[in-house]
Amino acid sequence: MPHTYVLTNQNKLFLSKQDEWIDGYERAKLFRTEHKDIAINQMFEANTRDVDQRIQLLQCELDQKGLPRIPEDALGPRQIAAEVAEEVAAAEEVAEQKAAGEVPAADLLETVETVEAVETVPAMEAAALATDQA
Repeated sequence: MPHTYVLTNQNKLFLSKQDEWIDGYERAKLFRTEHKDIAINQMFEANTRDVDQRIQLLQCELDQKGLPRIPEDALGPRQIAAEVAEEVAAAEEVAEQKAAGEVPAADLLETVETVEAVETVPAMEAAALATDQA
């Protein structure tokens, strides 16, 4: 039966074709090769970029579509939940700022082309600045 090699790390994440560490649930996005020497070379390159990674080769069988069958015990939690949690936390922080009368200046001053750091200013001052810009 045909097989392929994928790269996984100590956090149960897999190397993608874009050299990013992702969960293994979107199998089409994973870096994979049928050649062990190419997989080993990619493993060394990825480890050179981040020496804290503990990368392993994982040999997987292919399904009918040619995608690797990742064993359940090799998969970690889905990253979608972590991304949603980060977005919720960011939204809650903005809500707290607005409740306290502070708004990120970048939200009100859309005409500013580059903002190096978003500073919070009292809502009344930001509104006055926005009025002056218009």
